[in-house]
Amino acid sequence: MKSAFSMIELVFVIVILGIMAAVAVPKFSGIQDDALISTEKSTIGIVRQGIMSLYGKRLIRGEDFSITITDKNGLDYTSKVYFTTKYYPMTLDVAQISVTTDNNVSLALAVGKYQALALVVESEGLGDWSRDTIDLSTKKESLMYYKGSASNIVTDKNAEINTNYHWEYNNTSGKIIKKPKS
Repeated sequence: MKSAFSMIELVFVIVILGIMAAVAVPKFSGIQDDALISTEKSTIGIVRQGIMSLYGKRLIRGEDFSITITDKNGLDYTSKVYFTTKYYPMTLDVAQISVTTDNNVSLALAVGKYQALALVVESEGLGDWSRDTIDLSTKKESLMYYKGSASNIVTDKNAEINTNYHWEYNNTSGKIIKKPKS
């Protein structure tokens, strides 16, 4: 009586394992993209709530005001929030002294092209966000385009959010919505 596997049995096992791997690998390859998309969607939900909170505070106070942002080192920085004539935040950027984010980027050094959403999102989560299409010096009412963790990285064209999308913040209506790049 033999107690070893025959060559044919080993080949069948290898073929079955190969088929299982071919089916499983594509399923797991999208996990990171799904995590990035979920993170970005939940952050945008927080941003929407934050915009409405700032809008409410502006209505109650009747004037622009300052908020305190705490960076990853526990240091507090005060930043003035400017509002449009419709009482929505002028921009979601911080054009203030160097708040250090989770990837050690200083906002003051990078404000021209980089950090967004610090008015309503903890500084720990800012490292994955960027902003385009606004001149902070003009402070005019306009649209701003933000890209988060998924819209900066995900290249899968079939994904719900990918590099072909951005979030459009309209500071005259206070809305931030997902839009395809034009």
